[in-house]
Amino acid sequence: MRLLVCTTEYFPHGAGIANVVYNIVERLKGKGVECTVCSPKGPDIRLGNWPLIEKAGVVGLLNYWYRVSRHFKDSDYDAAWLQNPFIVTENPFKRCLVTMHSTYSGSSARKVGDLPIHLYESAVARIERTCLIRMPPTTLFTGVGQPVREELARIGVARERISYIPNGVDVRRFRPSRDKAGIRKRFGIPDEGVLLLSVGRLTPAKRPFAMLEAFSRLEKKRRDVTLCIAGGGELLNAAKNLARRLGLQNVLFLGSVDHARDLPDLYACADYYIMASKYEGGMPPLTLAEAMASGLPCIVSGIPNLGMVRDADAGVTIDFEDAEQAGDEILRYLGREHPDHAANARRYAVETLDWEVLSGRYVRIFEQLVAGDPGDDVSPARTLPAGARTGAGHLEYRSPRGGR
Repeated sequence: MRLLVCTTEYFPHGAGIANVVYNIVERLKGKGVECTVCSPKGPDIRLGNWPLIEKAGVVGLLNYWYRVSRHFKDSDYDAAWLQNPFIVTENPFKRCLVTMHSTYSGSSARKVGDLPIHLYESAVARIERTCLIRMPPTTLFTGVGQPVREELARIGVARERISYIPNGVDVRRFRPSRDKAGIRKRFGIPDEGVLLLSVGRLTPAKRPFAMLEAFSRLEKKRRDVTLCIAGGGELLNAAKNLARRLGLQNVLFLGSVDHARDLPDLYACADYYIMASKYEGGMPPLTLAEAMASGLPCIVSGIPNLGMVRDADAGVTIDFEDAEQAGDEILRYLGREHPDHAANARRYAVETLDWEVLSGRYVRIFEQLVAGDPGDDVSPARTLPAGARTGAGHLEYRSPRGGR
């Protein structure tokens, strides 16, 4: 099978989408699929302008997808796999799978960020809707989260065309370690005490300010806890300024870290993972999948995309809207014994999020597209992880012990 993969970012450039697509593509190749990747930086075909995407957002995205629509013909490949496409002209691909990692519609509806950001996302959401509902009727869709799947349905995509395939993780690279002290020394992290880790770009959707305010409450009552924040993003400098204003002594900002070289060790040397997000596309987000594979109990907000922490009995759900209450809840959680949470987190990742298993689900969809019967056997239930079921618009996990 000859598969064209179109994405605006691809590993080692970019972030979440780049990571997902790269990991699936590498495993598709191992299953005999001939993949050609087209992005602004290749590796196989280069179209579009990466600096324009970084600086101008949707203008750069529209430029890339316009070039894609003009460069390729449907007959060039057996099928095409498009990531968050913005094709305003006619889509040349009749045998096409669209994977949505998030939607501007969903982010806009949750009013993430201040007014200018909300107005921008509302405008882009209208363009996004136009592009998606104009896709050929044979197009299939996947969402990396159940909320994304619901957002697509509200946009106007037929539900029977939308499947849920979660983000995954390399469970062999991301795993627990017994050498926490040695790893912490390399990163300049205190070798004693409790380490809370947060990984990801600092954006309004991630709510880094809420996390810092909750930690401020925690730090006043426990001086042996360190918060380590790994990631760049538009709010990095503002977050550093807030930490100084709050007088925080035990917060480390690492900035962007190398995903391949440093991230597995960074997770492995932590004691807990913390995530205060208001909106996420992935279910789970990539960083949460990596943290769970690393055996970290997780402290997360209550949005549906993070519900697997509760369902797998792998941590605690916190309301970050009230900083003092959130800090006190984290304090209580750290003070309790929860011996199974680390093992439950690792088990969930191994059983439901292995890239090797998820890539097989993509192969089945591509085979159906090539066979000319895209409507057959691509129901959401067929793409759920083992041990899981849908409910209330999100994923629930039933552990082997029957717990949740």
